Amino acid sequence: MAARRKGAAEERGSSGLPIWMRFTLSMTIALTVVSSAAGFLLYKSARQVSANVQQATMVGATELTAPVVQATVERQRAVAERELYFALEQQAAKDAAATAKEFPEGGDSRYESLRRAFQNYQYGLRDAYRAQREQREQRYKELGAVESWKQVGKATEHASGAVLEASVTYADGSSGVIFKHQGREGAPVFLLLPDTAQVADRSLLGLVIGVTFVIILVGAMVSVWVANQVSGPITRIVEDVRAIAGGDLGHRVVADAGGEVGTLARAIDRMTKSLAEARDNEVELEVRQRELQVASEVREQLLPQSTPKLPGYELGHLHLASSGLCGDLLDYVEAGAPATVGLLVCEVSGKGLPGAIVGATARSYLRSKLADGGDLKAALSSANRALARDVRRGMAVTSLFASLDATQGIATVACSGHKVPLVRFTAEDRKVRVVHPEGIALGFDKGPVFDSKLELALVPVERGDRLVLVNSGAVTVANAEGAELGEKGLYALVMKYGALPTDQFLSKLREALLAHAGDAPRERDISIVTVSRT
Repeated sequence: MAARRKGAAEERGSSGLPIWMRFTLSMTIALTVVSSAAGFLLYKSARQVSANVQQATMVGATELTAPVVQATVERQRAVAERELYFALEQQAAKDAAATAKEFPEGGDSRYESLRRAFQNYQYGLRDAYRAQREQREQRYKELGAVESWKQVGKATEHASGAVLEASVTYADGSSGVIFKHQGREGAPVFLLLPDTAQVADRSLLGLVIGVTFVIILVGAMVSVWVANQVSGPITRIVEDVRAIAGGDLGHRVVADAGGEVGTLARAIDRMTKSLAEARDNEVELEVRQRELQVASEVREQLLPQSTPKLPGYELGHLHLASSGLCGDLLDYVEAGAPATVGLLVCEVSGKGLPGAIVGATARSYLRSKLADGGDLKAALSSANRALARDVRRGMAVTSLFASLDATQGIATVACSGHKVPLVRFTAEDRKVRVVHPEGIALGFDKGPVFDSKLELALVPVERGDRLVLVNSGAVTVANAEGAELGEKGLYALVMKYGALPTDQFLSKLREALLAHAGDAPRERDISIVTVSRT
């Protein structure tokens, strides 16, 4: 829980901009740069196109208007010269007529030759002026054909109406525009322009297409760069997740980015660690469950599969398994001697599978030694030596054994470090007594100390009496508040139900123990074996 809160705090405190903000800032900056560059390029190019079109227009207007203006000027000059020569011709004719009138033919012979010469001169001058006039007339007609344009449609007025605009066609088939300014006096002023609109349109169209292509290209490059900046860490995280999904839970996700991406990388890395821990825990749990299963099977095998029949006596047992696994066990040992049965309760210091194995080993040694029916001390001493040899240090087994001689009605009791004494219920006074001879646990010592400490006790079993052997689980069973039943509580139950038949006695004990425990889990197994004389 603490690690989870720490991870959440790290996520909240992770540095870096969110993805949407990084993407927005990157695209905004990139588009600003691209748009500014494109606008500057478009401005420069548009100015250049405008200048080129303006220059082409002025050059075209000069080329178109200059010949027409020159022709007009020459026509006007031809007209003026024609009028001048016409006037000179008329004046020469008048002078010739005046000379003929002043000096008629047949006059003084002295002036006749002079008159004729002067009159011929005047007629010659008249003819020369006429020739010049006719030449200017011809030139005027020739200049009239120089106009190589023709107005198309009606003219459009501009400004105050002094400027007219009209479409024209030229001799070469091209189109254009003419602007005329009709002054108050004299001939109108005009300007012929070529059709540069198409050229400007084509130039601007090419410019727009070029700039658009550049914007698209640069925008695509910027988008790829921004996408790599944003998606690069995510792609690496996807590859890491694929490696993790492939089973490599040791793979680490490197958080080389900030914001949500870094948070995601760290979250996946923590998740991977948790999955690895969960897998280890699962393996450990499976091993544990398998261990519990094996230990449970071992425990089931250690329990008596049947209850011996002894004339005049009732034998029975009760085993309540705990939530865990212990090596505690109970058993019957049928000795070689007739009418003799041994009652055994064992308690192992370890738990789980090791405790179950130690319990099974102790049961095997005890059964093999006690079943011979020989000296009880020697049998227990031999079992102790064998168990001390095979069980590791720190593991020990306590036992309480009662060998019942049904013929004599006497039970020989041996205790090997067992904490709970044998409980004897006497029918005569309906009281309980305990028998607890001295002895140390099996496997704790290899022989000398065990042999010196081991004692035996003889317990008579009269009609109606009952012997009860229990492990510590029967007295340490606790309720929800943690209060244990205790030895006195157990003795009270034996005294209360001891006179009942064995089946009912065990049933009542079971009900009382479960009622005391309630829903609280039991830490140890409860093993009870009993015999009563009927």
